[in-house]
Amino acid sequence: MTQNNLHDRLRNVFVETLNEPNFQMEVSLKMGDVETWDSFAHINLMLGIEGEFGVEFDSDEIGSLMSVGDILEALQRRLEVAKRA
Repeated sequence: MTQNNLHDRLRNVFVETLNEPNFQMEVSLKMGDVETWDSFAHINLMLGIEGEFGVEFDSDEIGSLMSVGDILEALQRRLEVAKRA
């Protein structure tokens, strides 16, 4: 999967989950910066990412992934591990 493909797919999960068609994938953007990204939406967002990419995050990690950059890094790590397996 290319980096652009990864970003596009991740952005689509954000757009659909947060109902924000103009969502901008900025690594510094964090929960609370977008009105619809609250704690409930965050859980749904993480479930959507898990479903889209076939990965799993543990509950402690989900609670610590509070920015686009954090989520992107954790997702890339998961995908790298899966690729090597």
